[in-house]
Amino acid sequence: MANRTKKRQTPTVQAGSMADIAFLLLIFFLVTTTIVQEQGLLVQLPPYDGVTKPPQIADRNLLVVRLNAQDQLLVEDTQIPVKVLAQRLQEFVINPQYSVI
Repeated sequence: MANRTKKRQTPTVQAGSMADIAFLLLIFFLVTTTIVQEQGLLVQLPPYDGVTKPPQIADRNLLVVRLNAQDQLLVEDTQIPVKVLAQRLQEFVINPQYSVI
């Protein structure tokens, strides 16, 4: 009789080439994807000469808004609620003669 005690070989998966395929796919997707470039406003500033002073801003064109350590909103040192701030800013921008009391 023939010897039937042959060892069975278990099939194995060669995983070494899978890493190569994953690397190639990664490179492929990196090369083929487009990178979105953010486009902002183009602002060309004048060259700095070291002599020019910043322009003077009239006090009536400034609205001082502060937030202190107690989370209080102060507009020109007057405490106001946050809901009123948008209305106050709108009035200030629309009316050039606006004066904060």
